[in-house]
Amino acid sequence: MTRIAELQVERVVPGGAGLGRVDGVVALVEGALPGDRVRAELVERQPGLLTGHALELLGAGPHRRGAICPSALDRSCGGCDWPAARLESHGELKTALVLDALKRTGRLPPEEIPAIRYLGSPFGYRLRNRFHLSEARLGFLAPRSHRVADLSACELISPALRDKLPELARLLAPAAPAELVTLEGREGTPLLGELRADHPVPDARALASAAMGLLHGLRVRTPVETVTQGDTSLVIEAAGARFHVSVSSFFQGNRYLLDSFLEEVRAALAACGEIRNAIDLYAGVGFLTRPLLETRARLTAVEAEPSAAADLRRNLDEWRREGLPAARAVEGTAEELLRGVRGADVVVLDPPRVGTSRTVRRELLRLAPRALVSISCDPATFARDASQLLARYRLERLVLLDLFPGTHHVELLSVFLPRRT
Repeated sequence: MTRIAELQVERVVPGGAGLGRVDGVVALVEGALPGDRVRAELVERQPGLLTGHALELLGAGPHRRGAICPSALDRSCGGCDWPAARLESHGELKTALVLDALKRTGRLPPEEIPAIRYLGSPFGYRLRNRFHLSEARLGFLAPRSHRVADLSACELISPALRDKLPELARLLAPAAPAELVTLEGREGTPLLGELRADHPVPDARALASAAMGLLHGLRVRTPVETVTQGDTSLVIEAAGARFHVSVSSFFQGNRYLLDSFLEEVRAALAACGEIRNAIDLYAGVGFLTRPLLETRARLTAVEAEPSAAADLRRNLDEWRREGLPAARAVEGTAEELLRGVRGADVVVLDPPRVGTSRTVRRELLRLAPRALVSISCDPATFARDASQLLARYRLERLVLLDLFPGTHHVELLSVFLPRRT
């Protein structure tokens, strides 16, 4: 049953909601920030827990800014869930999210948690996007809805891409409903797209050709055919390294933090001491593989997704021609690789949002590398995984990279070293 109530927000919790209380019952309110007083629409999800969203701001807390994207304000777009948070408050709020997860989910004692270093980012950061295509619009979805939002005021994407969306929507409308994945260079060009439809698209080749004035390349993928016009990949440079990336492949999505991210990985690896044998799990196109190779280690990198695995092999070949050591690339899962490994000095891992599987955690503890360097995009699953490692390792370093301003999402870089005996 739905109820309307007023409450004071105490803090934010993993997942991004603001936590308050109604008659002593915990309420998690989307769109509410610490210090806010709101009127909210709430539903009892389970005994002792209410969830819902803010209907009206009765009093603004210190983290709330004045101007808010109109599409976020009226809940017609769900592209960002912290549109009201001041950019200057992201470090404090997101650090609190991570500490909450480590304390409550991971149950790490305070003395086991190192100081968290925060690296922020401006808006307009997205190199990669996944838009939804309707017959009239191309954009993100409204919260808990299949309605496609108008992105005319979006802060997450570059202005150049935002200005192209209405015309792209018009040209691609015959393929609706569908998704358009975009990938762009750090300066906004080139701009590539991959249109994904779960139904046949009439005259897909003509559709792809029509978009060439707005895109530098478009791949149309349907159950019956794949059609390509123009480029399907580009080169992204970061901190002195070049990465060949296909539009189908995952790559770190914040244009402003790529250099800092790679330098932080280099510093983390330097903290691990001499590295002779290394493994890169969930390697993608090789963003973390590259700094590992720079240590001159004997390296095996594994990636399950075919497009990213192909990019990884190409990048390894190009880096070898640059003078870096050769490395072994495996197309498969982390679980499959680890079962056959007998030794490694360092393991680097960048698992999906769900974190590592029980098998991976078990195999890492069996393998007992001298150091683990972990990237995580979810504080709760990171805290769960970290708690499993603490019997053998200590959490030595923790860096919070704000790859996703405007949202509660974070990227965590951590280093685990063996406990001193």
